[in-house]
Amino acid sequence: MTPAEFVGCVAKEKEDMLTMCTDPESESATAAEIRALGLTPEQTEGFNKALNGILTDAYYSFLLGLDGAGSIGGKQRDYELRDEDGSVLTHGELEGPAWERFHGKTSDENRENKPS
Repeated sequence: MTPAEFVGCVAKEKEDMLTMCTDPESESATAAEIRALGLTPEQTEGFNKALNGILTDAYYSFLLGLDGAGSIGGKQRDYELRDEDGSVLTHGELEGPAWERFHGKTSDENRENKPS
């Protein structure tokens, strides 16, 4: 697996979590709590956008922390993350693909496919 592929898998996890929370058909406890708020369609759209932003920031920040380009829990360290084949995924290799996926043009394409 390449660092870019790893970032893609993390981005998919973020998207899956967002869908789990915002899909009206979702059976997750979180989705049920959100539905129980009784938000209007406009409020729901705003809530979903805010939740998307929160998840984007959280996943992106965590990737940077793993890569040594950011902190995790207030401590900035270098980590070595390897896949099962022994390929190194960190050491400055995640930052660029993470930026592109979460904040670059790819993120714009993802935003167009968000549930609202």
